[in-house]
Amino acid sequence: MSVIYFVRHAERDTTIQENKSAPLTTNGHKKAHELKHFFHDKNIQAIYSSPYQRTVHTIEPTALSLGLTINLINDLRERKIGSWIHDFSHYSKQQWQDFDYKRENGESLNEVVKRLLIAYKEITNSIEGDIIVCGHGTAFAVLFHHLTDGDFGYEEWKQMRMPEVFSYDVSDKQLKKIKFLG
Repeated sequence: MSVIYFVRHAERDTTIQENKSAPLTTNGHKKAHELKHFFHDKNIQAIYSSPYQRTVHTIEPTALSLGLTINLINDLRERKIGSWIHDFSHYSKQQWQDFDYKRENGESLNEVVKRLLIAYKEITNSIEGDIIVCGHGTAFAVLFHHLTDGDFGYEEWKQMRMPEVFSYDVSDKQLKKIKFLG
């Protein structure tokens, strides 16, 4: 039995509009350091992450604590939205209502889940033991939507925190939200 711990990145600095290099806030760094305590007694064999700065900085304290390297997987990145959006809630709701909806230079949720499933299958084809996958809220939400046959949706996505930890038991295909009280 293998368990995948999905870790949504800690709080990002939204004053930086460039998505790839947006750093964590001071509180985000604090929470990232607290995550290592959650994972210290888990039998983690490998860590995978989106290459974005906020995801790497979220899981880096845990990786250092466990003596593991972070395997960067480009397809775990967050969705491309195109240019900066001021009414992000409206845009997100549109995407959840129509998985093919996208803005110019952006990605639809169907495109996101397609690339995430490729990355997910690549990771799960080679896992032995428990692993951590660190990524982004929307990217994880559409993957969870697929893994739960639609039970994880827009409302669950809206409730995701930064950071947030979910466990997924590969053998019984159960997704569980972990109470991380960092």
